[in-house]
Amino acid sequence: MNVSIKAGVAALAIALAGPALAEYPEKPVTFVVPYGAGGGFDTIARTFAPEVEKTLGQTVVPENIKGASGTRGGQAVARAKPDGYTIGIYNIPGLTVAETLGRDIGFSLNEVTWIANLAESKYAVAVKGDSEINSLEDLCALGHPIKLSDTGKDSTSSITAVIAFDILGCEIVNITGYGGSNDTMIAVMRGEVDATLKPITSLAKYTETGDLKLIATLTDETVVEGVQTTSELGHPELAKFGLNRVVGGPPNMPADVVAKLAEAFRNAAESDEIKTWADGTGTELRYLNAEDTKAMMGDLSKFYLQFKDKLQ
Repeated sequence: MNVSIKAGVAALAIALAGPALAEYPEKPVTFVVPYGAGGGFDTIARTFAPEVEKTLGQTVVPENIKGASGTRGGQAVARAKPDGYTIGIYNIPGLTVAETLGRDIGFSLNEVTWIANLAESKYAVAVKGDSEINSLEDLCALGHPIKLSDTGKDSTSSITAVIAFDILGCEIVNITGYGGSNDTMIAVMRGEVDATLKPITSLAKYTETGDLKLIATLTDETVVEGVQTTSELGHPELAKFGLNRVVGGPPNMPADVVAKLAEAFRNAAESDEIKTWADGTGTELRYLNAEDTKAMMGDLSKFYLQFKDKLQ
């Protein structure tokens, strides 16, 4: 084969091979937040973003796409190209329960590419700070259905309350329609309701001032000194309830891209900056990698499915 033919063959081989694949990521990554600015999901996304950037070497841009109880953001992620340049943060178990009940959330949780779990907030029951109610036994012995404050029947705390108090054998009435979780706590302080069930971290600002007091935590171990756990009451299954902040992407993302993103979120979760922020805000970090997050999602789906009839 002469030189010119060899050169032609080499050129053809290069052309057929196409351009070399660049290492992910080559450009900024959009991080979809399915709620408005300033809320818990927005805060954690914007706090993690600059730390995730340190591993990726690219900008991570939080984008608020709110509406339809957090499903619009999830729909936007589901429609995106599975190239790792659009990811989102998900409200779990809120979406899990909605899908379990057969509601159309506009995408399938089974098709989401799960990347990492960042944090989990455990729940507690709180009453007015000067209330004579000091335990769940006291609360359940009021002699009337317990009035609990909440934003809506499909909120994660409302869902948890319905199931938890049913297991405890206490009748409740969820007083819904409050504008936000802060309003539900103020309702307790005003005496509009008997109690509220909310994430421990959300209740902290009012328990620290004495305006509210915790009477039980839905946990296995003691979280707040002197406050009984539901496991101590003989109901360890209630410790399964929690509000998870989970990162995912469109269906069928490449494994190497998922691994890179999971590594970036792990490094962020282990950073001094994130740990300091978490300690200062009472955020309960719980990093899980992609495989463990997917397993967690499967377990949660099975867990809530058993309560489907109670939530209809």
